[in-house]
Amino acid sequence: MAPRIEIVADEAVDKDFLTQIRTWANEVLERTGSPAPYLCVTVWKTLEKLQAYYREEKEALGVITGEETDFLATHDAWRGYPRIHICEERVEGIPSAIVQGVVHHEISHALQHGTQEFYTFRFSRRLQEVGRTYGLDLGRLQQCVYFLSVAIKDWEVVQGLAEKGLAFSQVALVEHLISDTDEERQVWEVVHGNSALKMIALAAFLKTLLPIEAMISAGIEEAWALRGRWGEAYGWLPQGEREALFRYAQSIIDGERKTFQERLEQATLRLISQV
Repeated sequence: MAPRIEIVADEAVDKDFLTQIRTWANEVLERTGSPAPYLCVTVWKTLEKLQAYYREEKEALGVITGEETDFLATHDAWRGYPRIHICEERVEGIPSAIVQGVVHHEISHALQHGTQEFYTFRFSRRLQEVGRTYGLDLGRLQQCVYFLSVAIKDWEVVQGLAEKGLAFSQVALVEHLISDTDEERQVWEVVHGNSALKMIALAAFLKTLLPIEAMISAGIEEAWALRGRWGEAYGWLPQGEREALFRYAQSIIDGERKTFQERLEQATLRLISQV
């Protein structure tokens, strides 16, 4: 039995676009073996409306995150059930194969990360002490943990989609995401001289690398070429940092299967002290 899904859309949303979203969502849902909770997909016409919604929602719930509309689509469980937001204007002009990958990705997030456990983080005394040792006060530690949580959840999503036979869409999506790393390069130029800020940047760069390593681990042949393209896309990153990130990503893939919070803390400690 497939999970129950509700798709809510602005009246102005193109009907063909809405039909395509439902089709792509069902490609994942129909491959889901066990029933999952209700999930809601909201399709917005304009970025302005989506941004206004997020401002109101964050204020109402006391949520503090980055700018969600920077992403092609978003997911959350802030109200205790999985929600996905897709904006027609945001993906306008992007090839359909990539938007398909986005929908697959977000539906898989909803199925795997549909509870608040995955959006609230614990900061143990040990983690805070190690962070301070390496120049990460609580504010910077929170940024580092946030970016790592995004990367780890994306790894789990891509791994799950590969098991469902849908890795092809994630290859297309990751290729798109690494096709332009100019913004990341500019960030690196600003922060590379500060060890704490550099750590946060490296955590953010894992968002595309961990999914590639997940596909390699799942035996997806195209992922090896994608790994090489990641290295080229981040060619401005010093070789030592690139190699350290490759080793670090593999250590996460090979790590023990603990709870999400335990994996996240372990990954943060390893990034802070070893990369």
